[in-house]
Amino acid sequence: MPELKPLWEIQLLDGRRRVLEIKLREGQMSGDLKEAKNEIEKGRVVFNKLKEKYRSLKRDLKAKELDATSATEQVQSLGEKLYGGMITNIKEINTSSKKLDNLKSMINRTEDEILGLMEDVEEIKAELEKMSAELNAKAEDYRRMYGSHLANQQNIRQQLAQIPLQRQKLLDNLDVDLWNKYLEMKKKYNDPLARVEKGTCMGCRMGIPFNDMRLLKLGEGLVYCSNCGRLLFWER
Repeated sequence: MPELKPLWEIQLLDGRRRVLEIKLREGQMSGDLKEAKNEIEKGRVVFNKLKEKYRSLKRDLKAKELDATSATEQVQSLGEKLYGGMITNIKEINTSSKKLDNLKSMINRTEDEILGLMEDVEEIKAELEKMSAELNAKAEDYRRMYGSHLANQQNIRQQLAQIPLQRQKLLDNLDVDLWNKYLEMKKKYNDPLARVEKGTCMGCRMGIPFNDMRLLKLGEGLVYCSNCGRLLFWER
């Protein structure tokens, strides 16, 4: 009876190769990596929008501060003229007094607005710092995961590269007629050779008749599963 062990090992190698090839294809970018990358990209979009709002508020704050400074200078200049006796005309005094009051009111309003803007700026600044730290942490996790992913992919490629040589060594010791029969059966079964464990064909999970088990143990010729038709392999 031809030795089936090399054929069994070839089938195992072929199965392992299929599994590794699937891992390699699916592993081009794992679900966790894609999710992590998408989360970082979405976070950056939100961060950039908030950063633009922060810059806009800073510009508004600067403009308000300039308005307040300009109005304060006008109040000082007008006050010196009004209270320094430089303006003597009653009508002009009334007009200047009204303008001075308006300027002071505007300064008060502007200062309130400045305080509100300063609070908003500080609040957004704190939020930006928090988001930046979170994004940096996520980016670091992603780099670590991606490095591990690349190492795993490389390991799979190395394993795949070793299989052809291992397979050829087994083929060199295999009976030619047995190999041709196996290839013919491959047209029907993905794995034509079924291991026997505890009197059961592991190809179809059905029990093997007593007489077939006896033939397997005696090693008298090839034995096929009476249920699924696979070639049976019983390891002594």
